[in-house]
Amino acid sequence: MNGNAFGKNSTIVMHELAFHKENETEVTIGRTETRTFIVLPNIGHETIEYLQQGKTIGETEQILYQKYAEPIDVSAFVDELIHDHKFVYRLDGIVVNKNVQAKEHFAWIPAKTGRIFFNPLSYLIYFAILLSAACIVVFHPRYIPSHRDFLLASSMPLNIVISIIAVWFFLFLHEFAHLIAARSLGVKCRIGLGHRLIFPVAETDMSGIVLVSRNKRYGAYTAGMCWDIVFLSLGIWLEWLNDLNLIVFSESVLNTIRLINCHLTALVLFQFLFFMKTDLYYVFTNYFRCPNLLEHTFLYFNRFFIKNTDLTEQWDEITKQEKLIIYGFSWFYMVGVLLTAAILILFQIPNLYRSLTDTIIQISRTSLLSWSFAAGMLLIIICLLPNAILIWSWLNNLKGGEQDEKN
Repeated sequence: MNGNAFGKNSTIVMHELAFHKENETEVTIGRTETRTFIVLPNIGHETIEYLQQGKTIGETEQILYQKYAEPIDVSAFVDELIHDHKFVYRLDGIVVNKNVQAKEHFAWIPAKTGRIFFNPLSYLIYFAILLSAACIVVFHPRYIPSHRDFLLASSMPLNIVISIIAVWFFLFLHEFAHLIAARSLGVKCRIGLGHRLIFPVAETDMSGIVLVSRNKRYGAYTAGMCWDIVFLSLGIWLEWLNDLNLIVFSESVLNTIRLINCHLTALVLFQFLFFMKTDLYYVFTNYFRCPNLLEHTFLYFNRFFIKNTDLTEQWDEITKQEKLIIYGFSWFYMVGVLLTAAILILFQIPNLYRSLTDTIIQISRTSLLSWSFAAGMLLIIICLLPNAILIWSWLNNLKGGEQDEKN
């Protein structure tokens, strides 16, 4: 034990905890304000209930021993609740983990808003829009988004600026869809910035969804993809209606629609790279009941390089069904990481370097007070911003890991 000392006569007061019964043998328990959740066997849940009733650690151990005819180390369990999970508020009357103000984005949006956009009828409408757009594409393949659609303007810097703005706008809509879908289930959410390997992303923290039954989680997991596909389908419809002269757009507007369609296609395809914990990763792990698949895959890799008894014990605790999934997922993960590294080295870094050097050369020939210089500096900032987000997210993860080690 470390930090706060306690004994068999100690009592604890928990923070407000939420519970969800996963199955006949396990219960999910956590603090919604800190978004900390763990899965415990029934005996762990039972132990917490006795402690919440005001029984001492010794009394709880005695009750459990009489019931199960074997000694239960409640002291070690309490130590984990205090230091690892921070579920304990007071220990012997002394505050050991302070209250935390729950942070939530768009709290003013009512839960019924999510139910308007995500219900059986709305899904039927979304599917009809998708199906109709698919039919258009089948008969008119020219509407399939292409890499040529990235060239919105003759100016490459302008293409980059418009592309980045379009990407982040639809990323926000993607995450907003997750938020209102989860809100409709009573889950508090926050939209923030993070990364998936080398890709800076917007992400929605809806950790509390583990307190919702598994079958109800899919809507929140797929909400972002659903809106991406609907916007993409509407874009295809607009192109088709323009060609029929039912709606007439200028060439610049059409180019913008094509550019957006291209980015939306990339966003949808990105979700299938679920070795990076994309939306489909959570659909996959929820269906196969392996919520810690990526972490357990890292454990599988570590066992080859680190000979450690703790690692072996952790691996032995994983079910046979999940181990079979890990064996296949590990190959998917390795191939995905290698391809991502190749993209970074062969395309992302060279393209960024060329864009920055070309822009720097151009603005070096202009006056400091000219529009060309201001536009060039804006382009440099916009190009570097995603990379700044990526580095910031990496550093945050490193700090979080160091903090976990200290605790």
